[in-house]
Amino acid sequence: MLIKLIGSLLIALAGMSLAAAYCRFEKKKLNVLDGFISLLFYIKGQIDCYSLPLDKILSSVSEDILQSCNCREKPDSIEQMIKNSKIYLEDESMRLLNAFSAEFGSTYREEQLKRCDYYIQALSEQRRRLSDDLPAKSKIGSALCICSSLGIMIILW
Repeated sequence: MLIKLIGSLLIALAGMSLAAAYCRFEKKKLNVLDGFISLLFYIKGQIDCYSLPLDKILSSVSEDILQSCNCREKPDSIEQMIKNSKIYLEDESMRLLNAFSAEFGSTYREEQLKRCDYYIQALSEQRRRLSDDLPAKSKIGSALCICSSLGIMIILW
């Protein structure tokens, strides 16, 4: 009886831990998207002020922006940054970032600034949508994890 009780408590603890991890994952998705929006603002500023090429812009990005984009070291390209953050990006966000990366450097300065503005606005809209969905996703994910652990406890009892 004591072993069943301890096992049940461990299963309940695992369910609560999984619920907490899921909530952290959903918040991290929002933070990574914020990081990429900050990166686009930084790129826009560097193009506007200095007309630097992408490789020089990426080599001068601050560690805070890189960490918020889930990068541990200085990237060679935006594609590498997207690849490092793939798990945290929604499909639409990834599509927008890949499109930005493919278009970058192929036009004049004014056109690049307009494209930066477009992608910043599109990613900000994605961020707003994710932010609006975060409480509901967190509640549903937590409820599913905890209810699953309770169901397992009942079945094994």
